[in-house]
Amino acid sequence: MKLLIKLFIESKNIGKAINALSEGGISGFYIKEYAGLSPYDWQGFLLSEEPELAINFVKQLSQNTLLINAVVNMDIVPSIKEKIHERLEDEKYTMIMMPVLGMTINNPEMD
Repeated sequence: MKLLIKLFIESKNIGKAINALSEGGISGFYIKEYAGLSPYDWQGFLLSEEPELAINFVKQLSQNTLLINAVVNMDIVPSIKEKIHERLEDEKYTMIMMPVLGMTINNPEMD
């Protein structure tokens, strides 16, 4: 079975995270940039319902974050978890694992 690993990190930790994933055995990944707030930063806030005010407020408080995604075989997940913990032990991160029910890859250059 394959799993999609989603690793949310602060932008400053991109090198540590990619090195950990590589050491854990991933063969490829893709990254999305986000501006986000952790639950601790967000706790107790209520936003204005005016869209521009809400957007400005979120922009002012948010941190630059990244989401690194990789599809892996289930058997290497323990190694990946161990390497992530070692490299990011003192950093904030969130790792989510989701089963991949199907996947189609089309790469004409490889045929």
